[in-house]
Amino acid sequence: MDKNSNTGSRKHDVVWLPLVSTAHLFQQRAGLERLHQFACQSSKLGTTGSKKINRLFSTVEQVVTDVPEPSVHSGCVIRTRCGQIVLTLAVFAATLAAQPAQQPEPIDFKVYREAPRLLLNERRLRLLRRERERQSLRWEQFSALMLGHARMGEPGFAGALYGIVANSVPSCREAADWSLKTADPKRPADLRQMALVADWCSTQLDAPARSAFNARLAAALAARPRDAIALRSSVFAALAAFDASPDAAEALLRYAVEDWWRRQTVPRLKAGDDPFADRAALLALVEMLHALRDNLQLDLREDAVAWFNELPPRLILAYYPAPWPAAENEYRIPAYKGSGDPDLDQSVSSRAAELALVAADPNAQPALFLQGWLMQDRFLMRSALGAPYEFLWANPYLPGLSYTYMPDLYHGAGRLFARSNWEDDATWFGLWEGEAQVFRGGQRYAVDARAGHPPLDIGPVRIVFSAGNARFQTGWWKKPDEDSKAVEQVAFVVGLEPLTLYDYEVDGEEMDDARTDRSGILELRFAPDLQTEVRLHKAQPVVH
Repeated sequence: MDKNSNTGSRKHDVVWLPLVSTAHLFQQRAGLERLHQFACQSSKLGTTGSKKINRLFSTVEQVVTDVPEPSVHSGCVIRTRCGQIVLTLAVFAATLAAQPAQQPEPIDFKVYREAPRLLLNERRLRLLRRERERQSLRWEQFSALMLGHARMGEPGFAGALYGIVANSVPSCREAADWSLKTADPKRPADLRQMALVADWCSTQLDAPARSAFNARLAAALAARPRDAIALRSSVFAALAAFDASPDAAEALLRYAVEDWWRRQTVPRLKAGDDPFADRAALLALVEMLHALRDNLQLDLREDAVAWFNELPPRLILAYYPAPWPAAENEYRIPAYKGSGDPDLDQSVSSRAAELALVAADPNAQPALFLQGWLMQDRFLMRSALGAPYEFLWANPYLPGLSYTYMPDLYHGAGRLFARSNWEDDATWFGLWEGEAQVFRGGQRYAVDARAGHPPLDIGPVRIVFSAGNARFQTGWWKKPDEDSKAVEQVAFVVGLEPLTLYDYEVDGEEMDDARTDRSGILELRFAPDLQTEVRLHKAQPVVH
């Protein structure tokens, strides 16, 4: 039987890739059916490399959370200055040791702010009401769904948002009826919506309804969730019902900040883990960030500055190049494991989280690149699930920076993403959480990083697949024309042992060594015009 025949649902359709050469695998293929666009295929990357690569990116920079390994040709400078650096650091350390340690200021977990407390500070609520007056595109889309009585993906959230922006008593009452009669406060998604309804529609509720909300929200404050989505809902409940249950709410907020965030989560972020790989969990984190900052004047980002700074470029580069054309709008698809069609709910959560990230710090350069990435009408969310988030968080008046000026390479904390350009037909490589994939010609291909496939060239970036010793040539990248800027060649050897020292030797130079990251990725940089052979093998232990 033909393995490529579709015998079931598109959700479970998998296309098997025959044994073909790399040149055939990476050739441009037009007119592919969307049916197989995101079916993950097992790749046997043949024996030859592609020679027909479009003009690729002209600059390669690295966004990292860990200290990068030294460049192949920076060793002399590093060794020359090593003594000065060590002496300077020693003096600096002695100075710090002589000073008394500064204790962080105690946090007041009492909430003094009047409703609305959740996500809608005064400035944002004023902006949304102006959007209604202007009959903006996003308001018209959201309003049309609400007035048309569409079946909203999150009826409590949507009804309360429409109610507070339009001063609509009927909308708030419908949201309250759903919350008190249908919603289950034991479900985190429902608890979050109940808190939003209680907060945003507080002036529209009568005394019995407010008492009913407070009782149900207070009952959720005894739990101590470790999951970000569940904790976000509990935090919302604590803020919405603080006046009715101040002691329980204060204890929950203290747990969220001091225990869950600072003791459990921040060390994981600094160690390179990603507890928020699920985009719904990332959205939950960003919503908590807004809620805690608005009510407690506490910014969670201050505890993990590096992680938040590198988050926008990592999110952008972790998308497959080709969008998914749905009936309501096009979706960018975050990289995912397994076969079958993508989960569009993840795309909604991803875009909502990114819009909220921009709103958290609209003047930061990473946020401005993210704003430029988001503000394209073809990706504006028009679905019953996505439209409320689009209206709530998008700021079309903020001038962003063009993401085409961003580096199209990310390597940090055991993750590697690279793409040939910013077009929809770009070649893309991703390695994260033990998964390696290539996206080319509208299809995904799973790759065994340790299988010793031929190198994959993406402009000045070369991906070398190796389970141990490796040998490859530099000089794979040539300037497309005389006016192009010469850039470093960057080789990433993948499939090696994690956090392990490897010796590498460049013809005509002394042997040097470098250590792989947590995923077994080794980064080596070379001068633009260098054409030589590089040999790599695991370093032998030193015997004393």
